[in-house]
Amino acid sequence: MYKLLLLSAGFAALGFMVCKIGIDAIIQGAVKMKLWFFVIVFLWFFIYMLNALAWKMIIYNEKGDKKPSFGFLLRTTITGFAINYITPFAEIGGEPYKIILLRDYMGSAKAASCVILYSMMHVFAHIIFWMISIVLVLIFLKPAWIPFVLLSALFVAFFFAVLLFIRGYRRGLIVRTFRILTKIPFVKKWAGRITETQQDKLKEMDYHISHLHTHRRSAFYLSFIVELASRFLMCCEVNVIMFALTDMFPALHVSFLDAIIITAGYSLFANMVFFIPMQIASKEGGYMLAFEVLAMPSSPAFIVSIITRIRELVWIFIGIVLLKMSRETVNSDYKNIKNEYSE
Repeated sequence: MYKLLLLSAGFAALGFMVCKIGIDAIIQGAVKMKLWFFVIVFLWFFIYMLNALAWKMIIYNEKGDKKPSFGFLLRTTITGFAINYITPFAEIGGEPYKIILLRDYMGSAKAASCVILYSMMHVFAHIIFWMISIVLVLIFLKPAWIPFVLLSALFVAFFFAVLLFIRGYRRGLIVRTFRILTKIPFVKKWAGRITETQQDKLKEMDYHISHLHTHRRSAFYLSFIVELASRFLMCCEVNVIMFALTDMFPALHVSFLDAIIITAGYSLFANMVFFIPMQIASKEGGYMLAFEVLAMPSSPAFIVSIITRIRELVWIFIGIVLLKMSRETVNSDYKNIKNEYSE
């Protein structure tokens, strides 16, 4: 049932985005890119491979655990990101899907911990990427004092966020999070019920989370390096697109440093307005703002955003197809899933 629902939602989202972007814009962007479009599609295959590799480094096998193959993790990663993108709010739909598939290998609590750990690493690497980008902007662009102060304040906020992540890695965060939720109106009854009935499972999840940073530090740092590398590989997409559009903008040169700042700027803006379904208009606005920061015209920014939209459509479609073709044995009994994952 969940596969059927996700499949239907996926194709509905595909149709909505195609209509929103417009057939003419899609055709025009594809024609301008020619064979270079397949280069950026293939580029994202390597990005997803790095994501899956980082996740594989996080997962550890105890006695009695079945070992998930890299192919399984890659397929689940692609499908999970596709589901995340079509999730109407906060882009978190792919995480429960990953837990459901991974639990057949290692049990529900550990599967949830491994998925949470990778989600934390994904966000953690993104924050570090943003911090590096802010430093590059301050050093090479030398902004005026007001943008300088704002960027410096943002850097400090990210620094404290990193400290919170490190604290969560060291001590766990599930039990502490539910304790905080028990004091918040509207959710305190639900959180209190989960804390009482699932206390042992919550503690087990915290143990697996802290185990990575405490006892497997080499895996932690390697996973971080691989995940951060995927961010810099993402930047190459802008370089490839602008190279393909050289005949349209012959005087515009985008270096790899520019691509880093553009990618960081648009992703930061898009994440700030995460509540907008499928990042409609937020991606375009983020690209335009990033190009303006670099004193570049906004017209190529819109073309870049359109082409990345088309690339996203392709990978969402691939993810949905992989979802449909998945042969993993998953318990589809609704009551069992509700009881196991109500927390």
